[in-house]
Order: sequence, then C-alpha cells, then structure tokens
Amino acid sequence: SDYQLFHGDCLEVMAGMEAGSVDAVITDPPYGLDFHGKSWDTSIPNWLDAARMVSRLVMFTTAPTTQWEYPKPDWVNCWYRDASNSRAPSGGFNHWSPILIYGTVKFPVDSKKLHAIAHSQPSGFPHPSPKPLALMIWLIENGSNPGDVVLDPFMGSGTTGVAAMHTGRKFVGIEMDAGYFQIAKARIEKAAQMAAGEFVTKAGRAEDTDGLP
Repeated sequence: SDYQLFHGDCLEVMAGMEAGSVDAVITDPPYGLDFHGKSWDTSIPNWLDAARMVSRLVMFTTAPTTQWEYPKPDWVNCWYRDASNSRAPSGGFNHWSPILIYGTVKFPVDSKKLHAIAHSQPSGFPHPSPKPLALMIWLIENGSNPGDVVLDPFMGSGTTGVAAMHTGRKFVGIEMDAGYFQIAKARIEKAAQMAAGEFVTKAGRAEDTDGLP
C-alpha cells in the first residue's frame, strides 16, 4: 500500500519506528491555544525530538506566538493567507503563519500565498482547522521526492496524506482522535484511488470530501 495509518498516540508510534525511516515529517501539530475549546489544543505535546529521530527533515505550521515554544529552527517559511478572518491579539486580522523547518531543504521562495477563501474547505467540513491542500502539496513537493515516505504524526482530517497521494509519495499518518482518524482514512483512501485513475466520471473527478463519515 502507498499509505499506513495508525490510530493512537504519535509519541508511542514514533518510538517504535526506526531512526531515519521516513524522508520528511510534515505536519500541523496542536498550537496550545485552546482553539474553539478543543481538548486536543490545550497544550503543545513534546513531540519534536521523536520526529527528528525518524527523519532528517521536519516542517510544521504553528502560530506566530507559539513558534517561540520550540527550539531555534534552521529556517522559518511563511504561509500568507489574504482574506483570512482569523483574529490577532493586536485587534486586527491575522493573515500569516510561520512554518518551522528543522533540517536541510531548498525552497525557490520561502513563502506561499494562498487566498483564504479560495483555499478553504467546503462548509460543514468535519474538522475545525483544516489546512489548505495546496499548502501541504507545496511543503511535500519541496521537502521530498516522488516515492519518498512522508509522516504526519498529527494527521487530523488527513490533508497531508491526501497531498502525498496527489504527489506520488508514500504516507504514514498518526491520529489519536477516533472520529478524525476515520475521516482521514476515508479521504486518503479516496485520494489514493483517484491518483490511480479511479473515481473518474462524465462529470469529472469526485471531490475528496464526498461521502465522509
């Protein structure tokens, strides 16, 4: 299979993985900001050392203020999202997020501009904070090669896995929440089938959110 999914604690799963066994860790971990009162966002897990053991390259999104909770990165990329309605403590709107990078990677440009509305998930999407598919594709394409293994230890609704299927990578995903795990599993399975040429109809390809649990 082109993907392997684990329902469980990423620290426990990564502890059982061989050092250097994946080519890139690309993820969107909890920010520790109590987002919408979600229990999984009350604190930042101590996960980075484990991720750096299993891969030479780790890249992840975080909030402008929580980037200081991590060790000094090798570089910081910027995801800019005009038209975002996220509020900033300064009283205005927050239109950017840092992407922390540990390891060596070459981006032609170290920022990605994605219009927040154009790249949002459809109304009713069953996750409160999904990242744009185009963002994860950008990170995967610049941080790995076709056929490489990409790990997302905080898989959520599975967008990194969908991006991996679209770009010809293999994927390992870990998610603790049972509901999100099932959503991710359905999306990644469909993305793998779409990449293999299935789900093509007269109306075109099915959306990867169709038929979610």
